[in-house]
Formats: sequence, C-alpha cells, structure tokens
Amino acid sequence: MLSNTLEDLPGELDRRSRAVESDEPLREGGGQLLVGLGDPRAEGLVLALDPVAGLAQPPHRLRRIDQEQEGAVREDPADRVQVQLEHPLDPEAARDPLVGERRVEVAVADDVGAAGEGRGDHLFDQLRAGGGEQGGLRPGRDLRPREDQLPDPLSSIGSARLAGGDDVAPVRREGLGEQPRLGRFPRAVDPFEGHKHSRPRIRALRAIVTGGAGFIGSHVVDALLARGDEVLVIDDLSSGKRENVNDAARLDERDIRAGLELDGAEVVFHLAAQADVQTSMRRPDFDAEVNVLGTVRVLEAAREAGAQVVFTSTGGAIYGECDGPASEDAPRDPLSPYGIAKLCGEEYLRGWNRIHRAGHVVLRLANVYGPRQEASLEGGVVAIFLEHLQRGEETVIFGDGLQTRDFVYVGDVVSALLAAAGADGGVFNVGTGVETTVLDLNRACAEVAGAGAEPRFEVARLGDVRRSVLDVSLAEHELGWRPEVGLEDGLRLTWESIRSE
Repeated sequence: MLSNTLEDLPGELDRRSRAVESDEPLREGGGQLLVGLGDPRAEGLVLALDPVAGLAQPPHRLRRIDQEQEGAVREDPADRVQVQLEHPLDPEAARDPLVGERRVEVAVADDVGAAGEGRGDHLFDQLRAGGGEQGGLRPGRDLRPREDQLPDPLSSIGSARLAGGDDVAPVRREGLGEQPRLGRFPRAVDPFEGHKHSRPRIRALRAIVTGGAGFIGSHVVDALLARGDEVLVIDDLSSGKRENVNDAARLDERDIRAGLELDGAEVVFHLAAQADVQTSMRRPDFDAEVNVLGTVRVLEAAREAGAQVVFTSTGGAIYGECDGPASEDAPRDPLSPYGIAKLCGEEYLRGWNRIHRAGHVVLRLANVYGPRQEASLEGGVVAIFLEHLQRGEETVIFGDGLQTRDFVYVGDVVSALLAAAGADGGVFNVGTGVETTVLDLNRACAEVAGAGAEPRFEVARLGDVRRSVLDVSLAEHELGWRPEVGLEDGLRLTWESIRSE
C-alpha cells in the first residue's frame, strides 16, 4: 500500500519516474498520462481532479515538489496531495449575477446548471465523454422543458393556440397609435359583413351642408343620405337649385351671412361660396362678405354646437402660377380677390383650431367637373364645352388654350370630403396631379360628344393663371383618399348626364 503522507510522497514519485522510463504503463486517459484512482498501485492515494499536462517527451525524473511552490499547486483538502497544474487557473469574476449564484466562474450563453453540480464526483461527470458542456449541447437538452412550460402562462393571458413551443401563429403588422376615423369610410360600412351574428352599422351622423343645393354640395348630400346620415341643407338658392336637393334631406333656405343655428350638428360641410373669379374682380366687397364673413358665421355656429367644419377652399386660385404640382406648403400667391378671400377663410379655420382647440379641415379643390355643373358659372369649363357641343354651337377658348388645369371628377371630390370628416385638422389638396391644357380638354369634349368643330380663340381674361396642378399625395397618406375617375371616364359620365336632362 502506498503511503499518503507528504513525507513518503517524494519516494513514491521517484519510483513512478523509474516506471515511466522503463515504459511501464500506468493509466491512459484522453491521450494524457494520469494518476488514476482505479490503478492498484495508487491505492489510498487521492489526487486532485485537475487535468495534468501531457508529456510529449517524458523527463528522466520528476523533480521533487518544493514547499515554496505551493502557490502554483492545487491542493486537495482530503489528502493534502499536490499535483502541478499545466495552466494554473485563477477564478474569474462572474460577469452575470445569475451565473454567480450558480457558483460558475465564467458566463456562457447557454450556461444551465447541471443536476449533479456540487456533488463530490461532479468533475468526473464534467470530464467524461458526452458530459459537462458536451451534454449541455445535446439537441433538445433544455428546449423540451421550456416547450412544456410555454402554453400554460401564455394561455393565462389569452388564447395562445400553442400546442407546442414551435406552434406560434405569425403576427400581422399593424400601425400603432393610429385612431380609427369615420372619415376613412365614404359610405356606410358594415364591419361584420357576412358574419353569422348581428350586423351593427356605424352610427349615423347629423350633418349640415351649406350650399347643399349647388353642384358639389348636392352630391355630398346624396352620399351622406346613402350611408344613412341625417342631413340638413342650408342654401339661399342664389346659384343652387331646389331640384338638386334630395327629398330625404331637409332644406333651410337662408343666407349664411345672417347667422346660423346648428344645434345638434356633428359635422358641417361648408361649401356655400361666391365661386366666380370674374365676379370677385368686379365686386371684391361682395366676394369678401360671402367668402370671409360668411365663413366666420359658420365657424361660430359650429363652435356653439360643438361641430367640426370641413371647408372647401380653392387650389387653383390660391397657389397662383405653379411650376409643377403644388403641395400644401407651396407659396400661396392668389391672383384674384376670390383666391384672397378663400385664403382668409383658411386662416380663420386655422385660428379657430388654435384658439378653441377645434379640428376643422380645409380641402383645396382643383377644377371640379361633373353632372349638375352649371355652364353659366365661370369655373364650369367642362359643362360649357359639352353644352355648346350638344346644341351644335361653337366653343370658345380664352387665350391660346395652352394654359393647364387639374380637372377632378365630382365623385372623387365627394369621397375626399367624407374622408376628411373625423380627421384632426389639416389642409389637403384634392385633385388628380395631372395637367391638361384647355385645348386638349376641348378636343376630348368634342370626341366624347361626337363633334368635329374647331374652337374660337379670344383674349385671355384678367385673373386667370397660366399653369395650375396639385400634388395630392398628402391626402392619400393622411386621409386614405386618392382620385379614381380618369378624365375620359369623367367626361363620358358628364356627357351622359347632360344628354339625359
């Protein structure tokens, strides 16, 4: 039996050195010469379980371990036997507090404490094949317990439909912080269409339409009624027609300058206006009374009723000459009293939004055309051309006909107005973003009417801009609106309406 004492250790090591020189096998372990516990010659000798340096060329004799080298030797407390380490290891400070609680010196990404950690034979388990870190790398070693734990906590939050850890439904991306707006729906929308349960409808609005007997206003009234809203029309019938007013709407025949009572109203579509540029040039005071003072009256009545105002302004007359599609922040250089008055109305809406914390909306319209447009009004160039062509009369173009306009169909304008209701303020262009010369428009009207007569040219009129086209990308982005009717289709619909009258 070998001695355990430190006094006998030098002799024993000397004997083992001679055995190594004579190629007497001791015990092989992982390619290194180890002093193994199972060796009968090591009976009673317990060595520390640290790896010993492999001897590529064994020395002739192991040198005696000096007591002064104890700082570089790992000591086993059971037998006080010392074995020199290949690389003495100093404990490294834990980088992760959780790792430190498991008494592991170095944090590893998949560091999970083994069940046998802390046992006396733990290091054997760590050094054996497939043990320790190798065992920790086995497929599914730690996945399955966590798979089993996932469904229960998730199901306590809501329906997780998890049968296992890998059964995760894809998440659809949705815009965050975006409030649902009624203005996104141009008509009554049933969100449960086709559902087996009840089919609730969006609550009807109580809407006021000033100028509701006119060209654009009467189409707005029809659209509101079609989706189930309660509509009151306010119009003095100075340019509007009683026959334009839908029978399902109530008509209050009055001038907006005289003041209004809008009790119970939730939204006011303000379209009543003096809309003729040449009239504004001749009578700027009258134009200002209707378009500025009348707008202030509407705003005050809406404030008292707690209603939102959607105001129709002008894109063609406010921006002045355009060098390309004008965006909402383009310079505003109106060339007529009509454009100036509309710009004043816009500023009043902005002021009311700021002073009274309102959410009124401005829509700057391009050149609108469509059924019910009056040929007697200056802005109705499409109606003028088509009515003249229907009667077989000569059409007239003021200037050389190369001036451009942005022609937008009335149905698209109505959908923009309804989309604006519920928006939290703002100014938006409503047009097509497409320039068309007046000469090309005349030819398109002649084609849809089946006429071949050439137009007559006269001197350009005062106040007319040369180029006008709108950038409508903001309305598309903020209101979810964009024009859908092209010029050819719009002209055909307008022509059919004129022929059916």
